[in-house]
Amino acid sequence: MIAKDILLDKVKLHKLHLEKYEIDLNIKLILKKIEKAQNIDELMGIEGSFAKTYFKEFFSLLPKNMHKNKRSKNPPQDPANAVLSLFYTLYYNIISIKLLTHGFEPSIGYLHTPFREHNALASDLMELFRADINEEVIQIFKENLLSLDDFTKKGGVYLKYEARSKIWKRFLELEARLKSKLDKEVANIRAKISKDILDEVA
Repeated sequence: MIAKDILLDKVKLHKLHLEKYEIDLNIKLILKKIEKAQNIDELMGIEGSFAKTYFKEFFSLLPKNMHKNKRSKNPPQDPANAVLSLFYTLYYNIISIKLLTHGFEPSIGYLHTPFREHNALASDLMELFRADINEEVIQIFKENLLSLDDFTKKGGVYLKYEARSKIWKRFLELEARLKSKLDKEVANIRAKISKDILDEVA
């Protein structure tokens, strides 16, 4: 099941990320739950629970004045979440373009459900890059590239347009570092989809 493979890989990648900071997430039970899940709703429930556990540790690595110790989006409620959401959105768009140029229909996903103009398959692949993006966000705040004055509150917390230039180079460098990984994951998902189709018609 492609959806299970994606979530299993995500959990393992996030565990590896925190190990850089000597934080050891016990994922044995989570991996077993993923393996036993019967449908997408169960998988997404497991993902949501794991995300809360992961982000509790993630935010402990950031300056306390830059976050509220939990993930928030639509809209983000603090500077750390504002940068996370910005980078996630930018890279989601890169994945979407990559999928389109390689002949995929990006609106058809396996773990995520398509809605409106959402590219579900791009969101599926995003799960394999979130830990990389999260690490870049940690470094941005540790290096004090942004201050509270770089953010505005208008229904949520957002990075001011003029402040985006401070981290745009960092995003481009991250994109370049992830290029070979993205190429590999696009090839992997193509192979898995082909196998899935062959298994169905066999």
